[in-house]
This record gives sequence, C-alpha cells and structure tokens, in this order.
Amino acid sequence: MHANSAMDHPPTDWESQAQVLRAIAHPVRLKILDALRGGPLCVNDLNALITIPQPQLSQHMAALRKLEIIACHTNGPLRCYYVSKPTLVNRLVRLCTQDHPLVEKDHATVIREAARRREGGSP
Repeated sequence: MHANSAMDHPPTDWESQAQVLRAIAHPVRLKILDALRGGPLCVNDLNALITIPQPQLSQHMAALRKLEIIACHTNGPLRCYYVSKPTLVNRLVRLCTQDHPLVEKDHATVIREAARRREGGSP
C-alpha cells in the first residue's frame, strides 16, 4: 500500500463504496437504474418495465433511495423517480455492459512484476 502525498486524492472510504456496490448488486436494481437513465419514471411506468410484484419493486427502490442513488418526487398519487447520481449510474451501466476480456499472465511475469512493485519500482 502506498502512502498518500499532498498531491494525491484523499483516502477512499472503501466501506461506503462497498455499501453502494451492495445496494446496486442485484439484477432488479440494475434494471431499475438502466430504466431511469433515460429520465424520470413514475412507479407504475417503472413497474410496467420491470414486471415484479409492486411491493418487491418498492423494496428495491427503498434500498437505492437509502444511499441516495435515486430520488423521488410526488404529485398527488404519483411517485416519480429519477437518478440522483447520474455520473455513477451512467459509468456503472457502461462498465457492466462492456466486454472485459480475460488477461492471463504466466507465472514468471507475475512474480517479476510483484517483485518490482515490492522494491518500489513500476510494473
């Protein structure tokens, strides 16, 4: 692990980041976020796109709202949701939908690169 210098970014709160990933890491929640990337949707419209029982949809929405990934406005009986962290959601969906080819390294290369890093050199 390297020490942060004054020029580096502040330390990352990995526990908070893990909470966000846990909240997002569900197929229904990913579908919700993907649907909301196109703009706000009222709960009935969202439920028409994601055909699960409404109480289940509400539970998923509550998990995303708790971490402020999405937000809601009401107008009478209408509850309309939108993405409140669009940069995060857009990058996440892009990342999830891209191809990620497997990169295999031989034993000697891995050991050599690890030794360089351990000695403070670059890989």
